[in-house]
Amino acid sequence: MSHKALIGLVVVSIALNLLLAGLIGGHMLREGRPSPPPLAWAFKEVPPSVKEKVRPMLQEHGREVMAARRDVRQSERALRRLLQSERLTREELEAGLASMRQSTSDYHELVHAIGIDVLLSLDAKERMKAVPYLFTQSGRQRGARQGGQDGPGTRPPMPPPDAN
Repeated sequence: MSHKALIGLVVVSIALNLLLAGLIGGHMLREGRPSPPPLAWAFKEVPPSVKEKVRPMLQEHGREVMAARRDVRQSERALRRLLQSERLTREELEAGLASMRQSTSDYHELVHAIGIDVLLSLDAKERMKAVPYLFTQSGRQRGARQGGQDGPGTRPPMPPPDAN
């Protein structure tokens, strides 16, 4: 084996080891951090007193929401595996999509039910501070369209609650 080939293998080996170490380290760090309670994203800009008021209600349903999220991820993974199949049939694809739709629907119903209880526990001013977040999807920036692009045709942001 030539000197250049040996150096190339050493460089590739070091790069792969660093990548693996980073993946493992990131996974370990993420596991130590608790998952945010359901709908916590809707209350990120409300006063701390409101957060403290709703936190017990959100945490009460944490396990249910985590299980529903897990079901959604499992149905997405199953659909991805199905799509990689060389012999995919129409019936299999329809069943996979139906399963994903059902798990997503179950998740949304659960989060909406929790949201109803939480929002009804707040007064009108507190609810209005959370309203802008209820019309955006968790994890997406406001104004981002489905394709992930900002631009003309996106829905204008809701006015601040004090704009009346």
